[in-house]
Amino acid sequence: MSFTLGNPIAVSTNFIKSNPAVPVYKGTEEPQNLFGVIYHIEIGYNENNTEKIKQYIIIDFKEYDLSSESKQELIAVAKSYCESKNISQDDELEIALLDNEEVENFLEKVFNNMKVIRGLISEKL
Repeated sequence: MSFTLGNPIAVSTNFIKSNPAVPVYKGTEEPQNLFGVIYHIEIGYNENNTEKIKQYIIIDFKEYDLSSESKQELIAVAKSYCESKNISQDDELEIALLDNEEVENFLEKVFNNMKVIRGLISEKL
């Protein structure tokens, strides 16, 4: 069996990019103080013949029973990450804590989108 490339197939997602994860420390920057990780995912897509990029900042952390004050502090840390990367905090940005079903559903959607793309390619073959 030999593999060859087929012709490009138009899909709604242009690219999915995962940026390097960024550790979040509680206190000094030492391994024992690692509290969580910020994941930054970019999804490129076309809207009205214009390429746009949706940015997702997902914060995964150790303690799932955080107070609302601590959760807001983590979101503030994520916003400062966005500022350091010159990411505009507009409609194309979503920041979420990986502590609830909503974020887990989003991640599932990302992977399902990848499966749909694979399915579209399979249908064309």
